[in-house]
Amino acid sequence: MLDLSKPGHRSAHDFLLRATTGRNPLFRAFAISRKGQSLIVGVETVNCSYLVLRLSLTSKRLTWRYFVSYPEACKCVRG
Repeated sequence: MLDLSKPGHRSAHDFLLRATTGRNPLFRAFAISRKGQSLIVGVETVNCSYLVLRLSLTSKRLTWRYFVSYPEACKCVRG
């Protein structure tokens, strides 16, 4: 659950909304979980690559890891 009154939560929400909607979305989110002050998001890119994004809920920071397969990415998101 995100608290959209907090700037970091709002920033992560806005980024995901921009990246996954519209005419040409950057990626499709297939799994989301929260770990502490980070949102962990499994995504499939437009070229069928699988990434796991870690979005900070306290600052404007994003890190990502590349995975060869969907099951590997899912396992990382779920912990």
